[in-house]
Amino acid sequence: MLFLDCSFATHYPYPTFMTLKNICIVLTIVLLFTGCAEKRKYSKTEMVEGIVTLDGVPVEGAEVIFYPMADTGESATGKTDAAGHYTLSSMKGAPGKGTTAGDYGVTVSKWVVEELAEPYIDYAQDALVKFKSEEKMPTIYIEIKDSPLKATVAPGNNVIDLKLDSKPVKR
Repeated sequence: MLFLDCSFATHYPYPTFMTLKNICIVLTIVLLFTGCAEKRKYSKTEMVEGIVTLDGVPVEGAEVIFYPMADTGESATGKTDAAGHYTLSSMKGAPGKGTTAGDYGVTVSKWVVEELAEPYIDYAQDALVKFKSEEKMPTIYIEIKDSPLKATVAPGNNVIDLKLDSKPVKR
């Protein structure tokens, strides 16, 4: 049988308060010394930028993704502006500062989403469809397994222009 001794309550009327107060003090000290101790450390990255063209015309709104060919690299992405210009950013690198040096496979895609004038019900998915989306880039450039695009990022600044063809020859 289990008996609880609550006699301490008559001698120490606020034991819970004292315990919580001590915990708060300790947590405050720990947070002060650890929370402000160091800044985020970024990976060493190399600047990567370029222009994406399709049949010689700059592509606006395309997503460029660099996939590392080896385990040592980092994936990086960039979005093209009206002139087709992109600048890469990696997850572990400083924003807009490129990616790590190495060899990469590259994909380029551009999804356009349009609102439908007359929504309809898709009974197969049991959903009301209000938008349609369409990929505007040739399919060969969308998936890394199919893309013929390759790039090497070297130490320093890298300008990697991606000249795409609307009727590419599959290799």
